[in-house]
Formats: sequence, C-alpha cells, structure tokens
Amino acid sequence: MAKQTVTMAFLQTRFRVINRVPIPSIVDPQAARTYLGTYESLITPNPYLERYELRTLDAAEQEEIRRDPFYPPNTTHWQGYTVYERVPIIPGAGDWATTVVEIPCIFLTSEYGVLCRGDATGGVTVKSRYEVRKRGEIQEGPDLVVGPGEEGDYELVDISEINCNLVVKPFVREKLSSGHIGILKTVVSKLVEQAKASAASF
Repeated sequence: MAKQTVTMAFLQTRFRVINRVPIPSIVDPQAARTYLGTYESLITPNPYLERYELRTLDAAEQEEIRRDPFYPPNTTHWQGYTVYERVPIIPGAGDWATTVVEIPCIFLTSEYGVLCRGDATGGVTVKSRYEVRKRGEIQEGPDLVVGPGEEGDYELVDISEINCNLVVKPFVREKLSSGHIGILKTVVSKLVEQAKASAASF
C-alpha cells in the first residue's frame, strides 16, 4: 500500500492554464469585479454544469483555507458550493458516455475579482483566479481572444493552477481550457448586456 501511494504521488504534476477575453469599453471595470463576486456568475456559464448547491464548510476545511497560501491571510469571508459536472468519458459519443463528477468548491472575493479552489475526484485540484485587469498587466498566457463589441482597456483573465495525475493531464488541460474560455466569454457578454440596459435607462 505504501509503495502504491508513493507511485501515485510521483505521477502527480502541476501546470498552469491562462485564458483571457477583452472587456469592451462600455463595461465599468469595478462593475465587472462586483458581478464576479456574486460567484454564481462564474458557476452557471460552466458548459459541463449539471447542477450546483450551497454548502457549509466544516471546521477542518476552514482551517485548511487559513493555511493555504492561495488565499490571503486572515481569510474569513468565503462561500462553499458543491458543483456537479457532467463530463465526457468518450468525447463525441453522446450522453451515454458521460459521468457526473462532484466538485466541492470554495470562493472568495479578492482585490481584482474572485479566487476559487475546486477539488475533484481522482486527486485533481484547480485553483483559479478570475480577475479584471488592465490589458498588458498579465504578460503570460495566449493572445487576446476577440470578445463582443469594441475592445476597451481592460480584460477578464483566468489564471488556473492545476494539480493532477500525469496520466489524465491531457484530458484535464483540454477540458479546463475549453470550459473556462466559455465561462469568460459568457461573463463578458452578460456584462455588456447589463451595461447597455443601464445606459438605455438613462
């Protein structure tokens, strides 16, 4: 048993995925950060979402958050969710070749947006920062993705650190990249709709 544990730990790998979508100038950056802080604004656009529910963090989880350097010191204002994702086992084979994965998540509002940690089955941990940043502040990651409307001075950036087994890394990377870019695009589209509706009301 000890040998198997060592082998599994040896196969663990850590990598980073960055996605970004420009935020049109019609959207106020602070309004965008406030919208992210509803948390469900990031959950509901998930293309793999089956359902989600609020949950209460037990004492052990709260203590783990305080020790996790991903979160700022003296963290107390967090929110727990359980997100259920329907993910494909055989891509393109239809609903029969999918399975539902349960992911306990912890959200926290940060200076630039939202921090989220999700712990899926199979030892997959994803720590994501969804941030509204000035274009060029975050140098890493891909080129800008064309977003809706006129491009402004800000962008919505997702910086995700993933820890998983080396065997499933290609699947996890592809799924996370496509899922998160879809979330970013949906969030920006919603922000544009809200900004246009607000402007029309005046």
